[in-house]
Amino acid sequence: MAPRRVFVTNFAGHDFAAAKPYGEIYWITKGYVSFQSLDRVKFLITEQVLLSDKEDWLLLSGTPLISVIAALAWYAIHKKVKLLVFDKKDDGKYRELIISESNISDLLKVMPSLTDEKEVVNG
Repeated sequence: MAPRRVFVTNFAGHDFAAAKPYGEIYWITKGYVSFQSLDRVKFLITEQVLLSDKEDWLLLSGTPLISVIAALAWYAIHKKVKLLVFDKKDDGKYRELIISESNISDLLKVMPSLTDEKEVVNG
């Protein structure tokens, strides 16, 4: 089995040492990413995600757009996403969140039907 890696969506100077026990740190993007060409951004991110293995981890960092594209590409490729979520309340450790087709399907089964509920909840 290949050594696990942690794919970080964007490196902008943060310390990711606490993620090292999950695998070698690998940057999907570094620093400022121009959104001038959104197609180019999708290509850049997906090109890097294609280097991942289904047992690698995805660590979201940086702008939401980069994180969304990376997570969607990851899911399309592997049919699951193993996320590391920073928990500043727990000494800066990472919590694990695994999203797969089966656990999303199970979640949707227990949720009220959105077609039956017309009310939109605002924060």
